[in-house]
Amino acid sequence: MNTVSTFTSFTTSNCYIVKPYNDERCIFIDLPPDLENALEYVNKENLTIMGALITHGHFDHALGMEKFNYGKYLSLEDEFLARNPQDQIKMFMGDDTGVNEYKGEILDVEKHEFDFLRIHKNPGHTKGSVSYEFPNLGIVFTGDFVFKDGIGRTDLNGGSIGEMKDSLNNIFLNFDKELFVFPGHGPYSKVNEILNSNITLRELLND
Repeated sequence: MNTVSTFTSFTTSNCYIVKPYNDERCIFIDLPPDLENALEYVNKENLTIMGALITHGHFDHALGMEKFNYGKYLSLEDEFLARNPQDQIKMFMGDDTGVNEYKGEILDVEKHEFDFLRIHKNPGHTKGSVSYEFPNLGIVFTGDFVFKDGIGRTDLNGGSIGEMKDSLNNIFLNFDKELFVFPGHGPYSKVNEILNSNITLRELLND
């Protein structure tokens, strides 16, 4: 799919570069800690960055904000997580590696002005988890909401199995079945394929 380029972090999270108009303009989906390869790609291809859409506030999707000098859009329900990654990093890596609070500007994604974008609120993994649909491209970026073979954890700060179940039944089930799903970790798939093969997800769907 030539409108989407994928860059996988050492944290296993995916950073995507999307060309919504199929020209030189691009937008980032998620900003993991190691953005260097993605930024080098932009320079090499002479692309123009319009900003970044962050699916949720966990460090493996947002810590790269410090390296990104363009507008950063996020659900403000996850702003505290995105600004304060120290406890998250300590839990996964044993110490916070000297990371400080992020004090730069974060824009409210609900006030975006992108004409190519549809936002879906899907709490469960975090309170502010969102999916970004590009209807004209037939794709949706789900962050850690839904993966090809699983769903996001609900036992971390801000997670809720009840909210996850509601989001699966009221958001994911209503996605067009032919949409391509680009998740926060792992390979992409189609909605209908995920519904058929994702056992963890199916167990949480209403009868």
